[in-house]
Amino acid sequence: MTASLICDALDGWASRKLGVEGEMGLQLDSLADAITFGLLPSLMAYQILLDLSFAVPSLAFIVVIASVYRLARFNVGEAGKKGFIGLPTPAHALFILGLAHAQLDGLIQLSAYALLALIALSSYSLNASWPVMSFKDMPSGFAAQKYRWLFLVSSLILLVTFELAALTFIIPLLLLFSAIEKRFA
Repeated sequence: MTASLICDALDGWASRKLGVEGEMGLQLDSLADAITFGLLPSLMAYQILLDLSFAVPSLAFIVVIASVYRLARFNVGEAGKKGFIGLPTPAHALFILGLAHAQLDGLIQLSAYALLALIALSSYSLNASWPVMSFKDMPSGFAAQKYRWLFLVSSLILLVTFELAALTFIIPLLLLFSAIEKRFA
């Protein structure tokens, strides 16, 4: 998934720098995102629920449905121009990855129903009308950036402490700091 995140970050930048961006590239990028950040997390969630002997692990595929819907909204211009509206699909995929690691490492031990509720809530956050800060459009000045720096420092501390399982906490922190920044900045 790390390689996918790097490629996802660089492909748009490279196409703009080379002057080769276009409608076909946008659609292909969204298709790649749907597979990498929609289907793959759905399969991870499915496996977690299956390991817990959940009666209907296929409910985990709500992740791919919500991800594809978010990507379609983005492609038609309804997902926000500055910052993000709703949790971006790569961030959501990282949350599911962190949830899988936290469950497997024994950091959290949730029932299948609690996990399904977290998966459903996080999938809802993909298409919610919540503003989510983007590091692509940093405001100028430390005063305007302080919540982003607090988020980054908190995330680093969590990563050092909990490794990949920290993603379970970092992504909700992103939503929290985004809400705080929106309210007070």
